[in-house]
Amino acid sequence: MIPNGITPADDQTAADIFGMSVGYWRDTKHWEKIRGLKLLNREGSRRRIYSKEQLLAAQVEEARAKAVNEQPKYDLPPVPAGEEHPDDLLDLEESLQALPEDRRVTLTTWKGYRYGTKTRLPDPDLNLGGKKGEDGEIVGGEDFWRRQTILDWDANRPGPGSEPGRGRKVGSKNRAPRRLTPEAQERRDRTRQLLDENAAGLTGKSLAEDLGVHQVHAERLLSAARRDKVRDLLKARPELTVEDVQRELGLHVVAHARKLLDEASKALAEQ
Repeated sequence: MIPNGITPADDQTAADIFGMSVGYWRDTKHWEKIRGLKLLNREGSRRRIYSKEQLLAAQVEEARAKAVNEQPKYDLPPVPAGEEHPDDLLDLEESLQALPEDRRVTLTTWKGYRYGTKTRLPDPDLNLGGKKGEDGEIVGGEDFWRRQTILDWDANRPGPGSEPGRGRKVGSKNRAPRRLTPEAQERRDRTRQLLDENAAGLTGKSLAEDLGVHQVHAERLLSAARRDKVRDLLKARPELTVEDVQRELGLHVVAHARKLLDEASKALAEQ
């Protein structure tokens, strides 16, 4: 898992930072010489993933130590651990484990969803190590999804025993939106209040504790509040940028901020 707020780096990026070939980086296992460097990849994954922030700090210290003929004294920035965050980046197997246990399928089925035709996972939020082909598509590398991307996708997926593809009956008409109960409206209002007060510090876990609801429910409320806030900001400031959205919501993942801005733009255009 790549925790929220961390810039991921693979072997190639690490080698570039230290000014060596990726082959030499791997042959010498230079990462093992850096005390405190944390590997972020899942156990069993073939691709090593590091914190770019830690790598940069380590390289600066090695350069300093070499200049004065000393052994490096690494003091690397910490990597968040423990608390789950909507913007954590998960690989394919980690994404499956992010779902509530009763919503998980087998790993084989889940891998089939990656490129499925009937049931298909959302597009990944990040590809690490891939290269753009002649057709503009990313080739190779490893895909990652934001925790919230997977939870939002799962919220719209039929549960076990549901009738697939039920859809609407021919000739059915739009119904008026269902009115929220006072309790539901209160939870929405409270979520927006907390988001306005401390956007960067609000997580699904902390919101669930505040509202007394399941974390999955809290994640959905938080996602909806973020969408509403970006839409409100865009109404007031048509020139709103992705960077503005990141700053207002305390988001570190550019793809997440861009997605929220695109959704808000589309929603306003349809009004």
